[in-house]
Amino acid sequence: QLVSDLDRAWHAGAGRWGSITDLNSASIGIEIDNDIDEPFTDAQIASVITLLEDLTTRFSIPKTQVIAHADMAPMRKRDPGSMFPWKRLHDAGFGLWPTGELADPPPGFDPWLALARIGYPLGETHEERTAALRAFHRRFRGQNDGDNPDVSFDAQDLRILYALTAKS
Repeated sequence: QLVSDLDRAWHAGAGRWGSITDLNSASIGIEIDNDIDEPFTDAQIASVITLLEDLTTRFSIPKTQVIAHADMAPMRKRDPGSMFPWKRLHDAGFGLWPTGELADPPPGFDPWLALARIGYPLGETHEERTAALRAFHRRFRGQNDGDNPDVSFDAQDLRILYALTAKS
């Protein structure tokens, strides 16, 4: 532990999640030793789950608000990467994950608005929006798009986004 849970750290840098713009003051950063290109060990994930249970309980943090570094700063961050087991974390009660049978969204469904509703910072440029979509792909599809400037939504993305936003 580098910083006391009660002290402000600088782990988030310039980032945003939903309406929270000062994540350094409103979050606790957890670092996991991994180069993002290899699977996380069972021991690492078990430790993260234990730590999250303690922190979310002690500080009354909504368990759904467990996010990735890359989620809140997609232009600058990639961690924990596409190999992080988000579904396993969700099964333990943390973070967002689509549940049930995925259905096609209704006509007029806007995936960009859905990304923003979840919390992703879209920014104002094509590059910022593309970075947010790449972060979404890493988290919800286990897909690494690298720096592909032409990444776009596919039908499965739309189904996942619809499932995530239909509940909220």
